[in-house]
Amino acid sequence: RNANLGRAYLKKAILTGADLRGANLSYAHLENANLRGANLCGANLSNAKVTKEQLAQAKTNWTTVLPTGKRGFW
Repeated sequence: RNANLGRAYLKKAILTGADLRGANLSYAHLENANLRGANLCGANLSNAKVTKEQLAQAKTNWTTVLPTGKRGFW
């Protein structure tokens, strides 16, 4: 929670059920990472490499900053 993972290389990481609330994941590489059930509420994913399909499996809310830089849901 509240981790600073900006620019982290998490390609193919297994983050199933991880508590990443409020985490800084800006510019993180999350290609093919398993985000099933991960809590990304309030996380900053601006400019992160992650797909809509991956984020659909995670928990997000209106405070989540999406890769586009906008807050909210896909």
